[in-house]
Amino acid sequence: MRFFDMVVGEEGLLVELRAKDTFNEQKFENITGYLNEQLNSWKVGGAIPVADAVALFHLIDALAGGSRFWSEDVALRVEDAVLELQDLINALEE
Repeated sequence: MRFFDMVVGEEGLLVELRAKDTFNEQKFENITGYLNEQLNSWKVGGAIPVADAVALFHLIDALAGGSRFWSEDVALRVEDAVLELQDLINALEE
């Protein structure tokens, strides 16, 4: 499955988050697993492929923006997810 589809595809994390007010841990684990796999090549190459960058922007925007419609538990988990993503992105600078 393409990274973009993992994030915003019909079965993606963000669709489930918006439509069902649930944070799917397995989908997020798949996303962070993909990012961890790509970090080194992105670092060495000095760039993130456009398709992956667009999906990452969508992911960060949707999660960091929050939603007044999420339950408190989901909102707290999303905040933690944003921090995890920030750590992954910061690893690009190391």
